[in-house]
Amino acid sequence: MVLPQLVATVFLLIGSVVLFRGGQELQTVFHILRNDPVPVRSLDGHTGPVEITGTAVAHEEGETVTAPFTGSECLAYTYEVEEYRSSGKHSHWETLDEGQNGVDFVVDDGNDRVRVNPDGADVRFESQSVTVSPGTELPERLADYVERTEGVEAQDGSVNLLVTEISLGNKQRFTERRLDVGEDVYVYGQAMRGPATEWGSNLVDAIVGDGNATPVFVISDTSERGTARRIVRGSIAEVAFGLVAVLIGAAVLLSVLL
Repeated sequence: MVLPQLVATVFLLIGSVVLFRGGQELQTVFHILRNDPVPVRSLDGHTGPVEITGTAVAHEEGETVTAPFTGSECLAYTYEVEEYRSSGKHSHWETLDEGQNGVDFVVDDGNDRVRVNPDGADVRFESQSVTVSPGTELPERLADYVERTEGVEAQDGSVNLLVTEISLGNKQRFTERRLDVGEDVYVYGQAMRGPATEWGSNLVDAIVGDGNATPVFVISDTSERGTARRIVRGSIAEVAFGLVAVLIGAAVLLSVLL
């Protein structure tokens, strides 16, 4: 009886976690689609949840950050390194390293501009991935990254069998997502009082960022509906998987109890 109960518990726990996470994603979609973006001018002196769209440009100081895999100068980025692990009939991509960085930037809607602080944002940028097979020499920037990163090792080993050479290791996938200068941007966050602006400037007296008054803080390099579609694609799969796992766990547990 112990093994079936253990199996049921594992399925129920995993299913509940995945179901909860997928539900949170769907809640984010609800908040995004509930209201429409507003003109940047309306943020002057306004506080509370807001949605804005426009073009992402550098702040007055022109500060940017350097994306780790491509070396591109951008306003914000995320990165992830995964390794393909297989054991018998089971295989999966395991995350070895991930991170996020960004600087304050400005959203220009064509008439007015507002400053955005990306700290703590749920970013939804288009992804660019490079998959490297075992035994393949990494491009220079990726090789430099692997060399200085603990927990990520180059999969470039091989065994010479005289008649042939067999590569050792696993496939690796390097994924980078960026908000580049001049890209379209969508932001859902909290408007707060910003630093005073110069007379005649089209930079409004506000800053948009993370805050307690807004349930989510999202920055995306596509439209409002495009952002919602990106989130929905992953969340529906998570909800479906979580629901199936919970149902299997409940069925196993019920069979044990009966």
